[in-house]
Amino acid sequence: MRQYLKAVFNNKLFFVSLLVINFIGIVWGFWWYQPQFVTTPPYLWPFVPNSPLAVLYFFLVLLRLRRGRRHYFLEGFAYFGLIKHGLWTVVIITVYQLSGYRHFANILLWSGHLGMALEASLFWFYYRLPLNYAQATAIAAWYFFNDYLDYVVGIYPRVDTTYISVAAIRNISVSFGIVLTILLFNSAWKFTQQSRVL
Repeated sequence: MRQYLKAVFNNKLFFVSLLVINFIGIVWGFWWYQPQFVTTPPYLWPFVPNSPLAVLYFFLVLLRLRRGRRHYFLEGFAYFGLIKHGLWTVVIITVYQLSGYRHFANILLWSGHLGMALEASLFWFYYRLPLNYAQATAIAAWYFFNDYLDYVVGIYPRVDTTYISVAAIRNISVSFGIVLTILLFNSAWKFTQQSRVL
């Protein structure tokens, strides 16, 4: 698996394609959140576009990797967000589909967000994530604070509550956050153990 990923990730055309796809995702994502920006105070804007921001972080990660550089904290930020918001959206749209709310845009959203989660998972697996505990804590804290703003302050993404309740989407988001936090701390633990050996 790692050998296959090495061949793919070292392919220039693949990297350029991934940059283009993610750039399109950033632009389209921010456009999708435009109505919510209008109704949200500007000081909360950094917490509004959940998925586009995660894709933006990953875009920056890709640019650095292409130059042979790494920024572990930024990678952790990107992977956590891509997987969390990607899978969250996949679950929500799957509920829509099963409930009878079917629309072509849902297929695009479902596919794009599944792609977000998959690319983050593969890059995390291949490049690993040598974070320390402070970095892991900061990343998890940011995303849990984002959940607080989404579901307590009320700036969560537009969801049709005819098909799924706010409590349900909150619980899904928090659950993914808990699982990813465990994975982050596992990465930090492995990095700490390796550092002690070296």
